[in-house]
Amino acid sequence: MEFTEKALVLKVGRFRETDIWVRLFCAGRGLITAFAFGGSRSTRRFCGCLDQLVLGTFRVGSNRRGSYMILEEGTLLNAFPGLRADSRKLGLVAHCLKFVEAVQIGQQGARPAFELLLETLDTLEGSEVGAEMLPLLFKAKLTFEQGLKPDLTLCVCCGRMAWQHAGGAPPAVAESPAAAQTLAFSVERGGLVCAACGDPQAEPMSAGAVRALEWIGQSRPADWPRLMLDPVMRRQLGRVVDRFVAYHLGLQWEYGMYRKI
Repeated sequence: MEFTEKALVLKVGRFRETDIWVRLFCAGRGLITAFAFGGSRSTRRFCGCLDQLVLGTFRVGSNRRGSYMILEEGTLLNAFPGLRADSRKLGLVAHCLKFVEAVQIGQQGARPAFELLLETLDTLEGSEVGAEMLPLLFKAKLTFEQGLKPDLTLCVCCGRMAWQHAGGAPPAVAESPAAAQTLAFSVERGGLVCAACGDPQAEPMSAGAVRALEWIGQSRPADWPRLMLDPVMRRQLGRVVDRFVAYHLGLQWEYGMYRKI
């Protein structure tokens, strides 16, 4: 088996004096691990490619038995110098890369996830996104694109329009969260619970926070720098997204890494 594909380097490690293992996120195949034999000394086959946060085109083969993949050569496309020069942005990127690896994306669904990650890196390199916001936005968007996007119109209990019991039509994203907490989000059922039904296990959300969650599902990374949320709405969204990811993907952020639960 041999293929050539665009990929982003997520991790790099050395396992012998001159040999390197590489964790790649491929556009069409998802996550793979390949071995670059002699990679630490080869400047001709892997010039500038064997480093974390490098986008390149890689030719990958396998050993005779097909039991592991071999990195044959690579061509550097982008090393994201603007991100590497900013330690704060690098920290945000690291969080996103760890989430991609933890989700363990395979061939199915790899391309939209790959494009989302590259868009996120390009957006962060070219503009400012709040430190407390980017990992949340990326985590929510990637989770939704894995087929887990919630329905934010109907109540998951009674099936009626949830907003009919929230005082009218849904407000704009920028609405103050000082409004009454008339809605809630059921993590287990993956949707809204209206005020008429109620659910003690659901996360209370202001109408503005619900609309923001809906906006995230429809947005692209290039839109994220213009999202403005106050601390209350950020906390509400953070709780909902973290619990949603933990319940449906079995992943929880602890001590700087994602842990399977």
